Amino acid sequence: MSIDFLIQSVADYILFASCLFILACCVLLTFKTRFIQLRLLPTLFRLLRDGFRDKGESSHTVPPLRALVTAMSTTLGIGTIVAPTIAISLGGPGALLGFLLTAFFGSAATYTEVSLSIQHRKKVETGMMGGPMQYMQAIFSSWAAKWYAVGCLVLMVAWSGANANQLAAILDSPILGGYRTPTMISGAIIAACVLIVLLGGIKRVSSISAKIVPAMFALYIGSSLWILISNVDQWGHIFGMMFQSTLSPYALASGTLIGGIVSALRWGIFKGIQACEAGIGTQAIPHAMAETKDPMAQGALAMLSTYTAGFVAFLSGCVALLTNTWQDPELPLGISMVAASFQQHFSYFGVAIVVGSTLLFGFGTILGNSFNGSQCFGFLTDNKKLRLYVVATAAMTFIGAIAEVKTFWSVIDIVLACVAIPHITTLMVSVFRKTEASELALRE
Repeated sequence: MSIDFLIQSVADYILFASCLFILACCVLLTFKTRFIQLRLLPTLFRLLRDGFRDKGESSHTVPPLRALVTAMSTTLGIGTIVAPTIAISLGGPGALLGFLLTAFFGSAATYTEVSLSIQHRKKVETGMMGGPMQYMQAIFSSWAAKWYAVGCLVLMVAWSGANANQLAAILDSPILGGYRTPTMISGAIIAACVLIVLLGGIKRVSSISAKIVPAMFALYIGSSLWILISNVDQWGHIFGMMFQSTLSPYALASGTLIGGIVSALRWGIFKGIQACEAGIGTQAIPHAMAETKDPMAQGALAMLSTYTAGFVAFLSGCVALLTNTWQDPELPLGISMVAASFQQHFSYFGVAIVVGSTLLFGFGTILGNSFNGSQCFGFLTDNKKLRLYVVATAAMTFIGAIAEVKTFWSVIDIVLACVAIPHITTLMVSVFRKTEASELALRE
């Protein structure tokens, strides 16, 4: 038995156990809060209708809806449209069911973490500071908070690097013909844009996000829905493949045969957690900057981000199943499969749609991740030398654009588990201790 085979076998089971633990905690949170994700739907619609504007605006906070779109720009990244295709390729069509489970049950974790972030945030000289670090410090200890801050900082840098890599790859793809841009040039442009926007703080980040999110919704989701509506007669076949896949044996990378439902959970839930960021805590950071004193209301708004990420991922997966690009051996695993799916229906205009969507999704995610990382950096350094962080993260974005992508995804898989498990454990403790967040949820 080779060392590579052994490592891959161990990794398969460790990652599978991690994603099952996270999902189990999300299910427990759902029952403990009496299905808060369903009970607060009327409140969510009312908040969206009314605009949910608070009066106390300052130069370091943003309106609640701006905080929401900032969180959404982070959550709705390239991984949201690529991860479903990867999960289907590795775990079968049934993996899409894992995305639905993650989005539904993960929204309870999103509500809890955002509510806690509003309660435990604090004012500092540079503005507001909030997120998992504050409530983990209050619930557990400063060591737990520092562990999360370090892990999340690494995760945000890795995610930004991976997204920059995907952006640079699509801009240098042969599908663009004579309009290809070398990765060195595109990487430098992306890094420069990140540097300029981050120097403007949360106000500039949220302003850019407010423009990016509607644009990528109209472009990508509109095109995906058009493909599915144009092939409504194939819906039965698509859903049939999902459920049939869960009942058939499937092989892990190690060669071990397992049940289809196990494979769907392994890849669907793990990639779903990456796509929706459910239970990881990263959504709590931008929401902590919101101009509101109502934890429940902001938590209700935050659930929309998780729902939306799950919806976008599900659409992407359905398009891949409809076009059958996930089974094409000539296509590399990743964004090329998505581009091939759109090209089938929109010809070369489909490639333009994917390129445009990738630019919007990728750049928005890089900005959001970089801002989240700045909050982790600020927590570890008492908000000192933040400009040094901005320069360093722009440099790492450039390195990510020109580096080997497998390195970044390997780091993400490992660090994600190290960050998510202690964080979701904190959420469980907070709810079972009947903190203010859980009391608000139970009273609503």
